[in-house]
Amino acid sequence: MRQAWLGLVCLLAGQVWAAPESMSDWLQRVAEAPRRLSYEGVFVFQQGDAMQTVQIVNRPDRGGKESRLTLLDGVPREVLCSRSESLNLSTQDGQIRLERRLNTRHFPDLLPAQAERLLAWYELKPGKLARVAGLDCRQLELVPKDRYRWGYVLCAEKDSQLPLKAVMVNERGQALMQYAFTEVQIGRSREPVAPKLPARPVSEAPVQASGDTLRIKQLPPGFVRVAAVKRKLPQHAEETEHWVFSDGLTHISLFIEPVAKPVQPVKGESKRGMLNMLVRQVGGHQVTVLGEAPWPAIEAVAMALEDQ
Repeated sequence: MRQAWLGLVCLLAGQVWAAPESMSDWLQRVAEAPRRLSYEGVFVFQQGDAMQTVQIVNRPDRGGKESRLTLLDGVPREVLCSRSESLNLSTQDGQIRLERRLNTRHFPDLLPAQAERLLAWYELKPGKLARVAGLDCRQLELVPKDRYRWGYVLCAEKDSQLPLKAVMVNERGQALMQYAFTEVQIGRSREPVAPKLPARPVSEAPVQASGDTLRIKQLPPGFVRVAAVKRKLPQHAEETEHWVFSDGLTHISLFIEPVAKPVQPVKGESKRGMLNMLVRQVGGHQVTVLGEAPWPAIEAVAMALEDQ
């Protein structure tokens, strides 16, 4: 009897769960859950051989969300996110540094607000029942339809649809980067979303750029420019333009700075091939294109740039 019961458990665990609604509605509910729910917990972030543990507190706020992410190992660091901005607090040489960032999304808030638009570039496949942080979740796979983006495997809590785990995978299904809750409480956030590190003066916010320094002939399918700002980067004499392109899930950055002498082209990729980069000269500018995207996407953006 015991063996039969164990066999039944294994059989049920291997069954595929059908989505309770249309695939696009299901994806949209998974996208909205991190912004409409209060939750707090701890998740692990793994990228290659590096692993970090992060505490998160999140609560809805005026149609958006407020959240605080606190790094629990290594250098003390916090990220505060709201609808409009992201603030990064970190300790450097005993000093607290606070700077503004462009991106306000983070795990488990990885999908765009209009998630159904992703279905033009990704195929959505329902997966199996799994268990993460003691909670049942249903897997869903976002499989790229072309070579310009990585795939994702998400596991959404079966009642709230909050993503409990997310894995970025390459074209062979190998994990490149992953997040997973180790503990989470959904439906409440007892802690105030406020910094624990003492705040210091905020660095200057990025200034909106005209976005016409260079011309882009054509972007990879589905990608659009979502940001164009100017900012002063460390160890750079002049301001650098920072453009961001995205299909809603994959993001690619372009940095533009003036140069006085010829630039040697540089191609690079991270050890596991997740982060790709290309540096080249376009007119009187050095351009650096990088992102957590396949090489064809990085190359397509970099080679589409022309001087005005």
